[in-house]
Amino acid sequence: MKKKPLSFQVPIMNDHQLLRKVASDVTSEISKLSKYLEAIVELDETILQAECDCCGLKEECTKEYISRIRNSYSGRWVCGLCSEAVKERLNHDPVAIEEAMITHRKFLRDFNTNIRVNPKLSLTLAMKNLAKRSGEKRRN
Repeated sequence: MKKKPLSFQVPIMNDHQLLRKVASDVTSEISKLSKYLEAIVELDETILQAECDCCGLKEECTKEYISRIRNSYSGRWVCGLCSEAVKERLNHDPVAIEEAMITHRKFLRDFNTNIRVNPKLSLTLAMKNLAKRSGEKRRN
């Protein structure tokens, strides 16, 4: 006994019906994609580029993070590395945040103008200062 293969009949649509179905499917896909696009646009608007007031490093951060850091550092935006240096300064000497930031900026300026330009000269000056301090300690 042979089994007859099952046959499926696809309803025949005329061109007009087929065009309506395709247009409906396309419209539904476009509305889905537009929702995703709106979410992406909202996300892009909340990410800003912030520049460190100490070293000039630029980072992409959210508005919330930028405002939180600015509130912590007297209205200035400070990158992670500089904020750790400022915290370290505050731990050693209890001074105002603004003074700690000024000290750190001065250190960065000196580093960028002396050490980066001529590292051998910088090492020589450091050794000279070390010998000078050592000699002063022996005299006392």
